[in-house]
Amino acid sequence: MSENIVSYTSEELAEKRLRGESLTDWQRVTNATDRELEEAIAADPDAEEITDEDWENGEFVVSLRLNTELMAWLQSQEESYQDHIQRLIHEAMQQKSKL
Repeated sequence: MSENIVSYTSEELAEKRLRGESLTDWQRVTNATDRELEEAIAADPDAEEITDEDWENGEFVVSLRLNTELMAWLQSQEESYQDHIQRLIHEAMQQKSKL
């Protein structure tokens, strides 16, 4: 699989989003074979396999995109924004479990 790395400024990305242009090459994703996907995952330094030990520790690092308004609100809270997000999700999970 060949790489095509392109750089954009934040302004250029904002303009692309406004025009409805996707940042993902969906045709490439659709046409990728299982082998190509496995090779891409193996080559990705950020891709980590979840081990039994990870499951036992019960914590995972995830990437999450938040808009500036939401991030500012989270950071203004008493607890760290990571802890606040985790608590909010846990509360939502408990509410859903009651249904």
